[in-house]
Amino acid sequence: MIRFSADDKARITAAIHSAEKSTSGEFVAVVARASNHYVFLPLLWSAIAALLFPGACLLAGLPIRWVHLYQIQLLIFIVLTVLLLSFPKLHLMLVPRRVKHAHAGRLAKAQFYIQGVQLTPHHSGVLFFVSLAERYVEIVADKGIHEKIGEAHWKDIIDKFVAQVRRARVADGFVDAIGACGAAMATHYPPDPHDVSELSDGLIEIL
Repeated sequence: MIRFSADDKARITAAIHSAEKSTSGEFVAVVARASNHYVFLPLLWSAIAALLFPGACLLAGLPIRWVHLYQIQLLIFIVLTVLLLSFPKLHLMLVPRRVKHAHAGRLAKAQFYIQGVQLTPHHSGVLFFVSLAERYVEIVADKGIHEKIGEAHWKDIIDKFVAQVRRARVADGFVDAIGACGAAMATHYPPDPHDVSELSDGLIEIL
């Protein structure tokens, strides 16, 4: 699992400070180790394997008494469940991508409100979100920001952010995305000398 050093956190904080000097926008960086533990999936896969075992024995012509068959099914369920829960990366591979992204997307949007990003005076708050286990990236911003920056420019910032995360360069991804977003917002949201940052400038880690 990716760890953030003190230097990584300092670079992200410096990127936020630098970006906020050129615009009235306010930026928040959040990283989650995982958006969900997906406990139901180990149970589901273990149950499926246990239920399929009698059919496999029947096809193979194995003479197993029903009492022993039940005991083996129970053992299969317990062993597989413990194995999958003991190795999160293993059972995460069994989770469909759309399910992982759905959970991560919901967490990103929830963090936008939990961190109070929607409460900025100029409606210029932007949340940079990464869920490490799912390799998921999302930039959540007030609707007006997205419209003013433009779909093509917005997509380019996100695509580059995603590319950095996939290369396990998450801190670099945050720094570059924050800088690019700050530069893009500078024209539409110029600095306000009376503006006081009320949001966290440091990397927020959700364990």
